Parts: sequence; structure tokens; C-alpha cells
Amino acid sequence: MWKALSYVFLITFFSMNPQLSLVNANEENCELRQTNSNTSTECNFKEEDHRLVCFHGLEDKWKTGDENVLTLVLCYWPLTTFDPQNVLQGFSSLKKLTIRGGNLTKLVSSFPNESRSIEKLEITGTKLKELPENTFVNLSNLKSLDFRNNSFPEIDVETFNISSLHYIYLSGNPLKCTEDTKWILNKETGSLGHKIADKEHLRCTVPYDGRSLIPVVEIIITLKEECTKTVCECELVYVFGNGGKHIQKQLTAFVSVNCSHRGLTEMPNFLPANTTTLHLSGNKIQDLRPLTTNPVYKGVEDLYLNDNMIESIVQLEGSSWVDRFRLLSLRGNKLTDLPTYALENVLLHNGNAVSLYLGENPWRCDCLFTPGFQELLIRYTNLIKDINDVRCSPTNGDDISDRIIKDLRRTEICVSSDEDPIIHPLDILNIILAFLILLIIGKVLYDYWSFKKTGKLPWIVAKIP
Repeated sequence: MWKALSYVFLITFFSMNPQLSLVNANEENCELRQTNSNTSTECNFKEEDHRLVCFHGLEDKWKTGDENVLTLVLCYWPLTTFDPQNVLQGFSSLKKLTIRGGNLTKLVSSFPNESRSIEKLEITGTKLKELPENTFVNLSNLKSLDFRNNSFPEIDVETFNISSLHYIYLSGNPLKCTEDTKWILNKETGSLGHKIADKEHLRCTVPYDGRSLIPVVEIIITLKEECTKTVCECELVYVFGNGGKHIQKQLTAFVSVNCSHRGLTEMPNFLPANTTTLHLSGNKIQDLRPLTTNPVYKGVEDLYLNDNMIESIVQLEGSSWVDRFRLLSLRGNKLTDLPTYALENVLLHNGNAVSLYLGENPWRCDCLFTPGFQELLIRYTNLIKDINDVRCSPTNGDDISDRIIKDLRRTEICVSSDEDPIIHPLDILNIILAFLILLIIGKVLYDYWSFKKTGKLPWIVAKIP
């Protein structure tokens, strides 16, 4: 009784899960033979279900086919190519063809017209990655196609556009997640995307290796649409997260947007979602306030602003953006100074910062700004990646022009090599005052000696009433 109930349960289970019914008993035959070191060709025909199971190719007696064979199972095909036109000659009644295992990489011809009765086609666990044009055009009765665990990098929609097909299985292939894969998002009845039965199990290959295909393609398509609203180039750099039924909510995308050399006079008002890296080099930007006021910059961690017209970064002082940036490049701008104390406070508390570029700016070198700036450069040498390009303005016209700031001595910063003429009168005045002090001390000592010797008071004391 329990055996009968178990049998009924299995029949019901597989009828409710058609994708699982593709895994049949023939797979066990292939797996059992795999442990056998014998690689000779061998075929076994079962009369009761008209199934021919062959290992390592077809025996000579079967190469002309047999109309009694309804199921043909080829385990571990020995060649890298498979020619349906040649191999399937004579198998005019074939309902199901299975090729499992082996080094097969390419089908060299389309299926012949005499194979039109095939309803199920399985090629799994091989290295198949190439199909000829119109591969399945003659398979007018094909209902199920299983290409799992092969090496297809992409799918040609036209090749798989077969009206009779109900189910297609593609999991286990290293599919490229690109804009060309947007067919997977088409849910219309009869479309290729609608026929994919294991779409939740499809995974991307590099650079999004292991990420679920559908949400990654959705991100790519959305990014392209949003990028058209800008004058920039956009790229999905990386996707983090493994996924699940609600995978898109579990994925974190990292987008790089390149707006360099676009003639921009101000920072863009709009950026695509998930922008983490922004290139704005080679423009005419002066104002950095959008970093503090525009929420589209909230997720930007790496910002390149090289070769612009930025004269000050005071606008960033106290903003939340500077507390979380990872890379900030301000090379080749018009910075002459900056709020050293504020920048030091930022670098002290921003645990995310790894790179800061300040070189090729006309930095002012004087006793008021430079000593503190120099201390900052030396203290954060590991963060300021171009420290040897942080130099005094070459237009200073003195001995420290275009010198590396971190290498300057304090005496070079605060004392000019050409002395200021105002120093000469001061030195003379100091000498005169010192002489008068010595003269007064000498006169006091003389009057004291004279009083002790003669008892007479000094003349000036005697005249005082």
C-alpha cells in the first residue's frame, strides 16, 4: 500500500513540475558508466520503451538508424562536433534525443527534416557553445529544449524562435549579462523570455560572475535609459549580492559615469541611480555646492575633478559628502589655499577616504598658510597620492617657486632671501636703545661710587626740590 501511495505521489509531483520531469532514468545510466574506465563504444536497446542508450558514440550497426527507436540517449559523445544530418539518418520515428556529457562544443548542421517528430531535445553537461543557423527549423514538433550546463555565452533569439516550443532550460551556461540579453525580460506569451522555464536559476558570467541574470539585465537596461538624460557615458562596473526570489532588492550596483571633456560649466543636475564613480575632468566647473545640496551626489564616492577652474573648496566645509567620500581628485585646478583645519578634521573622521589628489595647483607659499598646510601633507602622506606634485605656484618669482611644499624648510617659508629694507632702521634703533641703556647704567654706577667717596649727591638729585 505504501509503495502504491509513493508511486502516486511521484507521478503527481512530476506532473506539477514539468521541468523536473526532464531528469529521467537515462541520466543514471550515463553516471554509472562514467565510473567505468572503459571508453569503447557500446549501445543497448530496450524493446519495452524503444530506447537506445549508447556510450562514447554509435556502434556501426546503428549508424544507419532504426525507425523503431523512439528515444536516443548518447552518453559522453567522443567528438567535439555533432552532425545531426549524418548521425540521425534513419531515426525517422525519434521522439526524444539526449546527449549528455563529453566534450561536444559545436553542432555542425541543422536537424534534418526526417527528425521532425522529435518532441524533446536534451543536450546537457557538455561544452556546447555554437549552433548553426536555423538549427531547429525542421523540428516542427519540438516542445521541450534542455540546454543546461553547457558553455553558451549568449543566446540567438532567432535560432530559438520556434512556435511549437513550450519550455526551454538554460541554467548552468556562462551567459553574458549585456543589453543584448534584454530578451529575457519579455514576458509576452510566445516570446523567448516567456518560454524560459528556469529563468530564476540563470546566472551571469564575468564581470558579474554568479549574479542572477534577470535583475542584472534590468539594472543595465535602466542604466541605459537614465544615461540618455545626460551628456555622459555610463557603465555598470560591479554588482554585489547573490540573490533570491526578491533578488533585485538584494543587489547593490556600482555605476561609473564619465562626463569628462564635455564643456560643462557646472556639475550635472541629474545622475543615473547607483552612481558611485563620477568623472568630471577637463570641464570648466567652478562651483562645488551641488555636492552639498543635490541628493543625486549622495552615493558618489569617487569624484574626479581634474583640470577644471575650481578656486576654493570652502563650500564643502561641514557637508556630509566630505565625511564619506573615498576618492577626491582636484589636480590641475586654480586652488591657492584651503581651510587646512577643516580638511584635517575631515581626514581624521572619514574612515572611508583612501585617496586625495591636490597636485598641479598654484599653491600660495607664505608664512601664514604654508606651515599648517605642510604639516597636513606630511601627516596624511598615505592619503595624498600625488604629494610630490603639490608645489608652490611657479609664478611667485622667488627662490621657492615651483618647489615641493612638503620639502620646504620653515626658514625658507617665513624668511625671504632678499631682506626687506624696513629691517635696517629697526636694527639701528635697537642698537641706539641698547647703547643708551648701558650709558644710564654706567652713570648710575658712577654716581653711586662718587656718593660713597665724597658724600655728595648727584647734581640732578640735588636740584630736585
